[in-house]
Amino acid sequence: MKARLRFFIVLSSLTIIALASLALGPAGLRTPLDYLDGIDGVERYRLLRTLAAAVVGVSLALGGGVLQQSLRNPLVDPYLLGISTGASLSVAIGLLLGLAGPLEMGFLAIVGGLASYSLVIATAGLAGFTGSSLIIVGVAYSYLFSSVTTLLVISFPDKLQGSLYWIFGSAAYIDREVLSLAVISALAALAVVVIRLNALEALSLGEEAAEGLGVDVRRLRLDSVTFSLMAVATAVALAGPVGFVGLTAPWIARLLGSTRFSQLAVYSIPLGAGLVLLSDIIARTAASPSELPLTPVTSLLGVPVLVYATLERWKRLEAL
Repeated sequence: MKARLRFFIVLSSLTIIALASLALGPAGLRTPLDYLDGIDGVERYRLLRTLAAAVVGVSLALGGGVLQQSLRNPLVDPYLLGISTGASLSVAIGLLLGLAGPLEMGFLAIVGGLASYSLVIATAGLAGFTGSSLIIVGVAYSYLFSSVTTLLVISFPDKLQGSLYWIFGSAAYIDREVLSLAVISALAALAVVVIRLNALEALSLGEEAAEGLGVDVRRLRLDSVTFSLMAVATAVALAGPVGFVGLTAPWIARLLGSTRFSQLAVYSIPLGAGLVLLSDIIARTAASPSELPLTPVTSLLGVPVLVYATLERWKRLEAL
């Protein structure tokens, strides 16, 4: 299948999923005519929710792809660097202090995510800031932040029980200011990827080869990871720590034949948006009138993809 046809199918699928997101929900079916006749509260909410889910998917997929390329590890995920779990812990602490507004929770998520990332960077820097040290330190802090958050939820159920949906990801709580910030962060991360695209492509040849081509690998890794995780932090602020998307979307892109980072980035963006939109549709309709959190749904969708990708990669290695 030609690359243009594959990309057309991906975009067409995203369009269909987005239209389904606008049409389906606990409040009943909405058709394009309903939106043309005038946007009431339900239509306005679904428009914002669809946009929010798409932005979250784009941010996580872009962040995951850049992290995998920068650290030269196809199994890296924003979760592994502690940013999502750090954001969750920050929000949990804020709720204990009575900070429960959408904008307050968004601000806490951004601060917590970036603070946890800064802690990971500082600790990894003591070991020379290599890709391996960054991943190992990130995993360690991620488990630490997740464990503390779990202990807080168990210890203070009266104050934190209602935050469980957000902690496991949900696009139900939309704040326009946080959504605007998430859009800006996603565009900024995309701009950095476009500007540093050639350098990121050079990393595919290996760090030594990239440095031989004039790439400052240390600076490139720091810049690309920082801007990507800023996008991830605002995505967490918008919909909570949605898991598996940053890992799954780039892998689906690889299954579609993306061999270069530029191809992977182009495919990952609509794939990430579509994955979160589809998961959100399932989350809001499968258990109607209540909702499911997003991370269990994205995990159920992502695990088969990753298992298949692993098996395919193993077969190719055996064939060599």
